[in-house]
Amino acid sequence: MLGILLKVLPFWIREPLAVGLCLGMGGLAAYWFVVAGAWQRGAVALMFFAVGALRFFTARREWRTRQAEKAAALAA
Repeated sequence: MLGILLKVLPFWIREPLAVGLCLGMGGLAAYWFVVAGAWQRGAVALMFFAVGALRFFTARREWRTRQAEKAAALAA
């Protein structure tokens, strides 16, 4: 159900939502790592943070591309 919802949402809503979800889950995993220990929990937190950062940079590049296309269309 979540996959269908994410496919239906527009880009400018879907990407910040995905980044926020990744950062929230990464924060919870990092907290769990600090409280309970075990390197596996730290690895999960790192994975969530890495996926969130990747989604952020991908969304930023796409946003800048859309802005450049819009500016080029207005200039032409």
